[in-house]
Amino acid sequence: MLKTLTKAVAVTALATSMTATSFDTAEARKGRRAAVIGGIALGALALGALSAHGGYYGRACYRGPKECHWVGGGCYYNRYGDYICRRGHRECYRPTYCD
Repeated sequence: MLKTLTKAVAVTALATSMTATSFDTAEARKGRRAAVIGGIALGALALGALSAHGGYYGRACYRGPKECHWVGGGCYYNRYGDYICRRGHRECYRPTYCD
């Protein structure tokens, strides 16, 4: 939650600073409307990018504890008619859990 809030504040501050610096104080009337529209559009794009990545990065995944189980070996008949079973083996893995 704190990570998402920090990202939102950072993107809002970035959009605000870009909007504020886009104003040219030397030319008071010339191009002011275009700068405001450009700043608003840039801010909207930045907030859209934040919301698009918010769900993906907000999901926490971690590796669980080691789990092991026995896997039996395969059995077959050889060419002499004997029933042969191979030894099994122990198989271990760590499952991934996501919130």
